[in-house]
Amino acid sequence: MQLLHTDKLPAGHKLIAKLDYLLFEDETLYIVVSDTDFYLIKKIPAMFPEDADEPGLDVIQTGFPRAAAAWMIDAIENKLWKSAAEGGLPSGSYHLKEDVAGETLKIRRTMHVGAEQEKGFVLLNFSRPHLKFTEQNFQEIDVSDRLLREGGLLDVLKSL
Repeated sequence: MQLLHTDKLPAGHKLIAKLDYLLFEDETLYIVVSDTDFYLIKKIPAMFPEDADEPGLDVIQTGFPRAAAAWMIDAIENKLWKSAAEGGLPSGSYHLKEDVAGETLKIRRTMHVGAEQEKGFVLLNFSRPHLKFTEQNFQEIDVSDRLLREGGLLDVLKSL
């Protein structure tokens, strides 16, 4: 798999949402789906324009099996956002790792997603190698609680 260009998606892929990433200016999150997968594609201003993935933009793409959306929603809403007393994970547990649709996925709670005091999650797929950094044998993306709740990402995941 290679980076998807949201303006020229291959057959069988559809852009279903474009969200403000809500952490830094000029960062946008695109959600693309196919029959079997979904992709979270973050576009940020390029640090080195001569090496940009798209004109003026660096692209971070993380893919998941489509069945992972329901697992992510359950993990976030019922296990990681809730205390142990409310039925969430035991105190001191801040991540879940599971095989979903044949792929090894992990969700890790973090207190600093991109910015100081911005709570959120790191979504990881250990079954898909990073598309740009060959020494990183997994894909990952950070999402803030704000992006999930206020930015609409949770609703988009629920629509899958």
